[in-house]
Amino acid sequence: MISDQMFSHYVNRAKQKIRQLILDSCQLLAGRVDKEISIFCNNCIGAFVASDFRLPFNSPTVNLMIPPADYVNYISNLEHYINADIEAIDTSLPYPVALLGNKVCLHLIHYNTLEEAKEIWRRRENRINRERMFFIFVETDGCTIKDLERFDHLPYKNKVALTHKAYPQIKCAYYIKGYENQDGVTGLYYFRKILPLRIYDQFNWMRFLKRGKI
Repeated sequence: MISDQMFSHYVNRAKQKIRQLILDSCQLLAGRVDKEISIFCNNCIGAFVASDFRLPFNSPTVNLMIPPADYVNYISNLEHYINADIEAIDTSLPYPVALLGNKVCLHLIHYNTLEEAKEIWRRRENRINRERMFFIFVETDGCTIKDLERFDHLPYKNKVALTHKAYPQIKCAYYIKGYENQDGVTGLYYFRKILPLRIYDQFNWMRFLKRGKI
């Protein structure tokens, strides 16, 4: 007899296949997203979105988490952090943690060793397309209104902050429904109960990545 966990796994796999078929069909009809773009994000959502549109990882912010304030610092001074030192931090966490440029904390959640993470970071760092950068900021991991305001004021055209409620004063904010009683948004990659859609599909990613519009 199949367990509930195994059944859920099969259902999610089926949903993902249907969802990917829908996304591929949309690109055939509306035109493909430019594979040369660079997507930055403070957590794994950026990697999920890139994978959705079959894009290469043209930025180093993949398979990791960067605390909100540090993420804003990083993208505020991107050129400063290119080729900056990456040094290990001793923690009790089950994955490597490092400091970029002695200031930006990198939680390398999906890497086995710091050496592996550094090698991949450098390779993807070299792919950054400074003419086609897109910035995602997920309100999570202790994100504050100050962090959101700093992100909103950055001189980048293509940016969106996914938030747990409406922030009229944050021009680039997009309110993700369902998190009103929480402090932020988590688990955005989870599937909806019935439809073959992830929670973050509330946002129109194709329009954003093709036109830079929220």
